[in-house]
Amino acid sequence: MPTRLPLRFFGMFALLCLLVPAALAVSPLWIVNATPGESLSAVAMAHDGSVIVAGGDQLIAISPTGEKLWAGWSGSPLAVSADGGYIAAAQGQLVQLISGQGILLWQQPLGETVTALSLSPDAEVIAAGGGTSIQSWYNSGAGMGKNTTGTVQDLAVSPEKDQILVCTAGALQSFNLSYVPFWNDTTFNPSAVAISGDGTGIVAVNGNRVRMYHGGGVLLWNQAFPGGNIISLAYSNDGSTIVAGRDDGTVLDIGRNGNLIWTGTAGAWATSVAVSDNGSTVATGSIDNRIHVYDGQGTLLGEAITKNPVKSRSVAVSGDGSLIVAVDNTNVYGFSRSQFATPANLSAASTPAMGGTTNTTLPSSPVSTTLMSTLSATAPGTAQGASPAPAGTTMPGFSPPLVLCAFAALAFAKGRLHR
Repeated sequence: MPTRLPLRFFGMFALLCLLVPAALAVSPLWIVNATPGESLSAVAMAHDGSVIVAGGDQLIAISPTGEKLWAGWSGSPLAVSADGGYIAAAQGQLVQLISGQGILLWQQPLGETVTALSLSPDAEVIAAGGGTSIQSWYNSGAGMGKNTTGTVQDLAVSPEKDQILVCTAGALQSFNLSYVPFWNDTTFNPSAVAISGDGTGIVAVNGNRVRMYHGGGVLLWNQAFPGGNIISLAYSNDGSTIVAGRDDGTVLDIGRNGNLIWTGTAGAWATSVAVSDNGSTVATGSIDNRIHVYDGQGTLLGEAITKNPVKSRSVAVSGDGSLIVAVDNTNVYGFSRSQFATPANLSAASTPAMGGTTNTTLPSSPVSTTLMSTLSATAPGTAQGASPAPAGTTMPGFSPPLVLCAFAALAFAKGRLHR
């Protein structure tokens, strides 16, 4: 006669199936909601984390503790100056410069819908592109220069303000600030470009291929990484770490010499990636409503669940890595790096690269004392304009397989009971 296991055993098993993922999912430090009926599609942050700006149907400026500073205007894509004093945002065919206090300083037409926008760290140079048009402006709104290219995919102003890099459907092109051509690579049609803080390293991507150039245009290396296509790109300020999110759900951490350091699993399409100045904090967002946070060695520190999919340009990390923010179409989520201090044993854990690759990620820098003390002093959800994280706003973090597992255990227990 078969031995019957107690019903309470199956009840405990089902409960564990539900509680384990909930315990692993990190709750936001704060959540700021968009105005009902308004949709968000991008986020940017000051280098020191002093100001976060979410963009889309409206712009929302938020303090590092989750206080809504102001809301108004609209725009995406967007960029924020290093000190948070200026915000550049696109609205259709218009390029706007807005003060950190939410005052519209000027609007200038591009002539085509703006799809790419960049701002120098000191906000002295604003560049935009869309269709086949590219244009640049001074901080005052006076025009610097304009030109036409192939269809614009992306662009970036060098932090050194010595060139503007433009990705087109047919080439990677370098221009001076007035859009007089410098150099180009017509053997490559990159979808995204990023530049190191000193302007000496340029990274461009297309498909599963990554190229590194010296600031002067010399190709340093050209690597293909088997797997999905790269759909998001970030480059650390110190030039040590390239982070690429792919449409197969993986995230790549690549050293300055082109060696693959580690590969992580970031859920479904890894639509957004961000990295701290020295590569010690990496954050990803994906269309299956997940945020993943890794350290510089590829250890998965934890994950968080958003209410809606995280799309492109929707994750940001402060320079020192102490603040992580993300948006979906209705909410802005804020996290402290210290919330992800303990490595998480999740299915998305990363795999170190094999075959003689070397880790070029630099050691972690000390966390910003000012920012971290500010974050710690404010209890989650108590800042003005921020919603308490646990109050039904975050998703519980139950993965579908575990939910099915729980129901199966309960059904089996019920069957045993009625035999």
